[in-house]
Amino acid sequence: MLIMKKIKMDFLMSVLFFLIISGITFNPSISSAEMTVDSYCQLTIESMQQDISNYQELIALVNQYSNDPETLAQQEEIKRTEFDEDRDTLYSSYGTTADEYVLYMGKNGKAVNEYLEANTDVKQQIDDLSAQVNSLMEEYETLKEGVINPEPPLP
Repeated sequence: MLIMKKIKMDFLMSVLFFLIISGITFNPSISSAEMTVDSYCQLTIESMQQDISNYQELIALVNQYSNDPETLAQQEEIKRTEFDEDRDTLYSSYGTTADEYVLYMGKNGKAVNEYLEANTDVKQQIDDLSAQVNSLMEEYETLKEGVINPEPPLP
């Protein structure tokens, strides 16, 4: 259950980012870290690259332990802990936290959107990474569902 909640949280983070990129913003009640729009976009790229690597590892685990759901769950939990530590380290390297990162867009959405309009290569890179993350997430969820609820053999 914890793993599925984490997957859904990752998905929601991706959806939130793209809603914000589309122009939907909110007003945070706490201040976000002081960062530049460029560093925010770079952090977005690095975070998505990390997500791709994480999903590739999770897919490999599902394939490896497809006949052993209990061991799979244990191995996923170990990986999730590693992923969380890696994500915290990444955000920390930019002098921010995951919460501050999400709030940054709310305060600076217009500047980020203008930056991406002026830097189409960065926007394209983010779009491409997003498509890759979403594809891997769907693959992982489909494989995982097959382990949790395997189809009965045909008669």
